[in-house]
Formats: sequence, C-alpha cells, structure tokens
Amino acid sequence: MAYRIVTHANCTDGFSSAFVIKKYFNILLGKDLSQKEIDSIQIVGVMPPDIQTGSFKTTVDDIVVDLPNPVTKVLFWCDHHDTSKPKSELSENYYWKPTPSCTGYLLELVEEKGGKLSKETFDFKRAIDTMDSASYSPEQIRLCYYKQENYDSTNPLLQLHIIGSMFNTRDRVLNDEIFKTLLSGKLGETPLSDENLWKLNPLMFHKAQLESYAQWRDVVDPYLEYKEDIKVVVQDDRKATISRGVADRFYVYIKFPNAKYSVNLRLIDNETTRFGVGSNIFHKDWCDVNIGKICFETGKKFEGAGGGHPAVGGVNVKSKHTDEALQYILNGLK
Repeated sequence: MAYRIVTHANCTDGFSSAFVIKKYFNILLGKDLSQKEIDSIQIVGVMPPDIQTGSFKTTVDDIVVDLPNPVTKVLFWCDHHDTSKPKSELSENYYWKPTPSCTGYLLELVEEKGGKLSKETFDFKRAIDTMDSASYSPEQIRLCYYKQENYDSTNPLLQLHIIGSMFNTRDRVLNDEIFKTLLSGKLGETPLSDENLWKLNPLMFHKAQLESYAQWRDVVDPYLEYKEDIKVVVQDDRKATISRGVADRFYVYIKFPNAKYSVNLRLIDNETTRFGVGSNIFHKDWCDVNIGKICFETGKKFEGAGGGHPAVGGVNVKSKHTDEALQYILNGLK
C-alpha cells in the first residue's frame, strides 16, 4: 500500500498534524508498520479549495488531516474546522471536533487510543492550540510578530513561530520542499526538539519574516480602511502601489483596537481572488456571527470555495465577482 499523508499546505497546524500522524502512525491507524516504512511515507501539502472542488484527487490509502472531508473515501480523515462539521454519522477512522487545532485533536486521539504523551508534547499542544485558534495575548503578539533583542531563551509558542516561518514564505515551491524535508525520516519527540529540524537554522527564516512583517505594515498602512459604522477594517490589496513583505494578519487589531472584524483581499491570478476574514483576537466575545459559515456561503454564491472557524475563515472566488463578494461579506458582518 502506498500511504500518503495529505495535509494543509503552508500552515503550521497542517505541518504539526502531519508530524503527529507520522509520530504516532501505528497508534492512530491501528497498523504495525516498521519505523523505516513510516519514515518513507509521502507528505503532500494541498490547500482546502483543492479538496472542496475535487481538483486534488485522493485515494483510499490517503490520510487527510486539517482539510475538508474529501468527496471520495479515504483511509483516515481528521479535521476541526467549523465548516467541515459532518451532516451525518462519521465512518470508521473519520474524526471531527471543534477543537483549537487539528494537531491538538490528533493528540487527544493518541491518548484515547492508549498512547502516552510527555510534558514536552503537552507544551507543544498548548502552543499550537494558541497559534491556530489565535488565542494570543497582546504580549504574545509582540513576542512572536516583532523583533526581540535576543533569542537566547524561547518558549514553546515562539519556537513554533520560528519553525513555521520556514514554510510560510511567498515561494510555494520552496514552502513545499521545506515542508517535506522537515517531515522526512525519523522525527523527534515534537518539532520543538527535533534536532534535524533545528539544524536548518529556522531562526534565520524567522528574523527575515519579522523584517518582512515590518515592510508589509509600511506598505498597507496608507490604504487600510476602517469602517466605523460596522467596525470592520478592510485591506484591499488591489490598492497597493507596490508589493513588499509578508502579511501580519493581526496588525489591524493593534492599529485599530476597537475593530470587531477585518477583511483582506488580494488577486491570486487573473481568475481568482482570495479573501481572509477574521475577528478581533483580543476580544473574541465581540464576534457575533459565524465567519466560517459566511466564507462558505460566499464561496458557493460566487463560483469559489471557502470555510473556516466561527471566528476566522477564508474564501476564494472568481475575480469577476470580487466587489460583489466583498459587499456580501461586509453585509454578513453587520
């Protein structure tokens, strides 16, 4: 059998979910593979719309994690996104639960199936839960998104950010190659202590990413639009005069602390526009709509695909519908 681990590309939760699957493969899948066989399992990173639209073809031997439920039968599926909630009883080896991260849910399943988790693993779980659910404090944002004087002592959350910076560049080919490299061969207890991973000097990537965040803030500042009446910040990258840096998705809540929501959009190509929609991570109680559902409905209405969590989501639509889709999202956030 040619097993594949199919996971969310360019995503730290997707990476971490694939890590947990490889680390605890026999426990989670009920198999008896040798370590050599597990080490050689192929890792495939795809984006959620690839699964939703069926453009990526899964097989009956695939393990799919942190992604929507594929149309065709797979060996194992696990997700935590609100828009992936099953409408009927799940098949064997199919799992869904609205947890802070897919990684955390997989580790819960490991425990349920008799696996023993170390203190380091629980620290790792808390970090990925914080990161993927955006449950940061303002101090944690300053720690992870802004340059520090030194990095002699780092906590698990910052370590995970440092690791994630390696496969969150703008180069999809580089991202995929690093993703696969980090998950090839024998793994450490968690990514936080994986010696082979740290040999790649992820701190170098992180420092570069922090500089890119700073450059990006300078570029978007002039056209960030705060709609006071509905307390939404709109970042329309069609208004950008230059493209520079990497997006700091939480900057708007530092700049506009009274904002309830944010919407950003950018053209992916001549045919596709990608929207990111979120709520104020410091005041999640202000979010009184289901953002994942809005993204899902926007995708269906405007020839695309979308979804997410109650407090954050994303959607791709046909570019010819960009303005209509933006207004539809804003109406949904009122």
